[in-house]
Amino acid sequence: MTIPAPSPALQSATFADDEPVYASLPGRVAHEVMPVFGRADRWPGNCIRRPANKPASEWRCSFPDEPRWNLLSREIAFCMLNPQHQALQAAGIFLPPGKWGLRTTASVGFSLNMLRTWAAKELLPDDFGQWRVEDWQEFIASRAAVTAPGSVARTVAAVRHLVSFSPVLTGVPTLEDPWPGQSAAAVAECPWTDELSTAAIAPEVWWPLLRAAWAYIDRFAPEILARFAHQGGQRDGTGVRGAARLDAMLERWLADPGSSVPVNALLAGTPDEGRPLWTPLSREVAEVMTLFHEGNPSGLARRRRVEGWIQETGRTRSQSPGQPVDRTVSSTNRRRIPPDEQDEILRRWLKDPSHLIPITDPDGRGTGGAGEPVWTEVTRLVFGTQCPSALDGRRSPRGAARRAWVIEATATTPGRVRLMGTDQGPRMVRAACYIWVAALTAMRDNEIFEITRGAVTQHYGAPAIASRKTKHDDSRPRAHWWIIDPVAQAIAVAEALSRHDTRVFAALNPALGEGFDAIGDIKDFIATVNTNRHLTGLDEIPAGLVRPHMFRRTMAVIAAQEPDGEIALGIQLKHAARRALANRTTLAYGKPDARWAKEFDTQLQTAAAQKLVSLLQTRRAGQAIAVGPGTARFHAGLDRVNKAVEQNTDLRAQIADDRLEITLLQDEFADLHLGTINHCLWNAPTAECQNQLPPERRGTTPLLGACQPSRCRNSVLTVAHERVWRMEEADLAEFLKRKLSKPLREQTEIRLAEVRSANIQFDTIRNQS
Repeated sequence: MTIPAPSPALQSATFADDEPVYASLPGRVAHEVMPVFGRADRWPGNCIRRPANKPASEWRCSFPDEPRWNLLSREIAFCMLNPQHQALQAAGIFLPPGKWGLRTTASVGFSLNMLRTWAAKELLPDDFGQWRVEDWQEFIASRAAVTAPGSVARTVAAVRHLVSFSPVLTGVPTLEDPWPGQSAAAVAECPWTDELSTAAIAPEVWWPLLRAAWAYIDRFAPEILARFAHQGGQRDGTGVRGAARLDAMLERWLADPGSSVPVNALLAGTPDEGRPLWTPLSREVAEVMTLFHEGNPSGLARRRRVEGWIQETGRTRSQSPGQPVDRTVSSTNRRRIPPDEQDEILRRWLKDPSHLIPITDPDGRGTGGAGEPVWTEVTRLVFGTQCPSALDGRRSPRGAARRAWVIEATATTPGRVRLMGTDQGPRMVRAACYIWVAALTAMRDNEIFEITRGAVTQHYGAPAIASRKTKHDDSRPRAHWWIIDPVAQAIAVAEALSRHDTRVFAALNPALGEGFDAIGDIKDFIATVNTNRHLTGLDEIPAGLVRPHMFRRTMAVIAAQEPDGEIALGIQLKHAARRALANRTTLAYGKPDARWAKEFDTQLQTAAAQKLVSLLQTRRAGQAIAVGPGTARFHAGLDRVNKAVEQNTDLRAQIADDRLEITLLQDEFADLHLGTINHCLWNAPTAECQNQLPPERRGTTPLLGACQPSRCRNSVLTVAHERVWRMEEADLAEFLKRKLSKPLREQTEIRLAEVRSANIQFDTIRNQS
């Protein structure tokens, strides 16, 4: 197959091809070459500090193939990355330093690429000066029809970048803003609101998910860690997992006279000619995929070793990225492989008896059926990432046929399989550790990925995790998040499982099955828990959306219910130091949604029932335990619970378990509201607090300020309230000794009579007991 040569890149009239593109960004990485403006395919961000939760494949700016739009996208990206460039200032464009980073710039490039596709479809002229305001508005309307208002606002901002930088763009006239005087949110019809777009995890998902995570950390981790260490996965005493062994394998390979480094044959004649194909080389040297991974310090050191070796020996061989290497296909670039060639690749792979087929545990502990091939792992081993659906039998008959070949190989060749249970176990535990840390610390995803070995420390005398705060802060300050002991245990377990030299959770290369992928691993954790719950005894985790950023929001909702929760949340969430902004953001995080509001109501009912357990046990002996207008209803409810226990032998056998009594009391007193001076059995028609309100304004909960505890038929006074009533009687008697006006004295005497009536009832039940 002949691959057409790329079109030559156009020259910019403003920027030179040799200008470095990331020179204005902070966080330079030593010994990494910075891309220049003249590079037309992409600008890798290896030379600047990358967020720990971002793989290298997402840390770059990519550009379209079409020459005109390629130059336009590169020029706009360069302007955003270098906002104080002298060419911009000469054109009258003055911007503050560091206004945009790589992620924002890449996002704008994505929006411009959508504009290019839409313009070609609508047959609009290449000259933007001939576009009408209606044309720009139609583009925004086309985006609004398929995406959310927030995304539309970002698209409007991208168009405005094109307008703002038009004086320095090659072949582009000076453009006018299509929406003068309107914000991007107004154009996108995205109204501002105090509500967070981040949803909380549903309570019915949250609790079983956390219980399952802790079960894997506390119950299952010791056995899995022991198995992991037995397989050589545990790090040695220096903290480096197998690094010396892998380095020795590389040195043996370099010493072999027949060794040569595969280099990209498609880059001939470009500045990147002779660039090694690191993934195929990694497979060839050590049968792993991340021997030279740039996100790992050891991988970077090995790259330098190979590059020096190439300069010394010159032993390289040209190879297409799509060409199979050694026993597997290179996955450096994704290129479509014809179906017949896919068949041939799979047959070749199956023909080699040294290739073991991964299957789930025969006893059913895997994520699929017992003893079934793990198709995602087989696909990765055979095709890398080039053909993710090659073995998908649901999409095509060819995929089903290939599956049949694999199943036949497992059945006809003894010893051809290996169990995936030992591979899945560490992955499940690592996902459990991430869930536990994210849930109980309220850390951001990138802050969790920044956790390094030995991060558990003391902060103001309390256990804490030390990590880096990166959001809105290029200085990446070291910060502390307070934790409890179970979180420290989860961090210790994750450290033991980590394959990275320094980080506990490392986003090495999730697409290749290496490292940690938070979204994918959480999803697999939930699926595996539900599949194996008949073996583990864990509760089923209901279907529901669970994403890394949602743990932070959910924990904020729960913590906000505690006294002074807003202050603690502002510290733990690491919000802005300015209290006005911090207070508003923190309150938005802690505001419960409808699902959690209902959950808190249920918890209040449970708390109320827990406080009634001792009263229930006293009432079981036939004693009166309350006074007040609602006493008869209260005693009758307790008697019904006791009768239910007495009449049911199974319940009576379990009576020692307070949880049973709590459940029965919660059902019986679903509307009970606990108070300092009385308890309310809440019944709207008989509520004194509602009598003075018009019917349309009467509510469904008590009005504490209008409560009449000595008169309302919903009111109950227990022995726990007696002290308050005795103190009030003494205060009122003392108050009457003063010189008072006639109306005030009459009101005080009426109130004193009501209080003394309640206290007399307390004396009566005490004498009866």
